[in-house]
Amino acid sequence: MGIDVADPKKNGDEAKSGKYTGGKGGDYTIVCNEAGQGAEDGGRSAMEKCLAKNPDINLVYTINEPTAVGANAALKAAGKQALIVSVDGGCAGVSSVKSGVIGATAQQYPLKMATLGMEAIAKIARGGEKPKPSDGLDFFNTGVALVTDKPADGVESIDSGKGNSLCWGN
Repeated sequence: MGIDVADPKKNGDEAKSGKYTGGKGGDYTIVCNEAGQGAEDGGRSAMEKCLAKNPDINLVYTINEPTAVGANAALKAAGKQALIVSVDGGCAGVSSVKSGVIGATAQQYPLKMATLGMEAIAKIARGGEKPKPSDGLDFFNTGVALVTDKPADGVESIDSGKGNSLCWGN
């Protein structure tokens, strides 16, 4: 969202309110930062705590899709709606985008990550050097795609149909 942090290694270190520079810019207020433990029930309880702090939340970011599903359940139980965005892009998450539970998810490619890892191990085991990324990064960028059926102007994305053809898991 373009919100700066003082210490990028510290979770929740961004200013709790201010102006963000992402998209069209504007004001923001971070109401809550609760750990959902990467699980549906954790997402639900975290969202319940956040709604108790402010029942007018309109945007929720979760660490993965199961947490997003739990957050959605808490919002529904409270009779509230919010845009939920998440990360992973597994098949269940893409299905949640298609059904409208999640507005968007950042699809990652763990099979590509595993393949590159195995290739690196094999190369080193055969006496070769540790592979180096060719793009100047200190990691291998296996890509990411934003999956949404409601694209925003100027934001590159794919729809849930394409996301489904690239997803992983069941």
